[in-house]
Amino acid sequence: MIKVEKYIVGVDIGGTWIRAAISSMDLREENIKIKTTRTLKEHEYSISNSVILLISELLAEYDISNEEVIGIGLASAGPVDMEKGEVFNNANLGFRVIPLVEPLQDRFPEIPIYLINDGIASVLGIHYFEAEEYEKDNLVYITMSTGFGGGVICNGHLLLGKEGNAAEIGHAIVEPHSDHQCNCGAYGCWEVFSSGTGIKNRALEALETSTLNSKILMFMVDNDPSRITAKEIFQAAKGADKFSKSIIEMSLYYNKIGVGLVNNFYDCRSIYFGGALMKDHGLIIPSLVEQFEKDPLQFTVNHPPNIKVTRYLDDIGVRGALVLVKYKLEGNPVIE
Repeated sequence: MIKVEKYIVGVDIGGTWIRAAISSMDLREENIKIKTTRTLKEHEYSISNSVILLISELLAEYDISNEEVIGIGLASAGPVDMEKGEVFNNANLGFRVIPLVEPLQDRFPEIPIYLINDGIASVLGIHYFEAEEYEKDNLVYITMSTGFGGGVICNGHLLLGKEGNAAEIGHAIVEPHSDHQCNCGAYGCWEVFSSGTGIKNRALEALETSTLNSKILMFMVDNDPSRITAKEIFQAAKGADKFSKSIIEMSLYYNKIGVGLVNNFYDCRSIYFGGALMKDHGLIIPSLVEQFEKDPLQFTVNHPPNIKVTRYLDDIGVRGALVLVKYKLEGNPVIE
């Protein structure tokens, strides 16, 4: 990293990983440095402690003092309460209320801290790093990972909502009569069918009654169902495991419903996808593209969006947290 006078920090808190980055304000690629750690869930301060440690390690590694940092962007899986500086009713972080801003402010008292939903941060990352000019004013980001999240820019303005959760799309109800309960407490959420957690849970349930061949999947986990994750299911589906393919096809159906709802609500030019499941985007995205190119009216009344995958995959959230700080300090009209 080239030594400069001022730096910004971005943090992305997810259900499995926490990523922290430090960069110069110009966000040049060679100046963005990222560190990662697993998301601890031992108590409600485990996450803030991990964030403080990651930031402190980055500052020490690159010989940067607190005084040289002019802003910290904190992106977290939601819902978030931007005013209180905390996460509440979260489905994947282990506790219903998780303080974030206050413990960080105690450790970095002179540095402004900006809290935002991680999906909303990610759409800022797409806006700055990837989106074409014709896409930027009406843009959606969807993360498919441990859980689901989203972010929306509509008519050139970032949508936040009353507390900062304007695009909690993973908890859109896609199956109203479902008996599958989401970690959020509701039944039939999109997340419960198509997130990494949802795909794993649906597979574990289906194994008990399905007559489809699951030999490849079970071989991969040494016949121990407790070792099954979405990763193994995708890998087995690529290997022609009929059971795993059926689980993926189920999740794809609900993805089409969800994307149709998103396009109906926001009338977006483009939807970018990211998150851990996009490592297997070849089993997800082509089906969506084909559906919305050939027969969009089955799922959306509006003209269909472009469907793309972010090239930054898991790192788009932490990049978006950096962009949040940059846009805040520069007074960018997207976030006004």
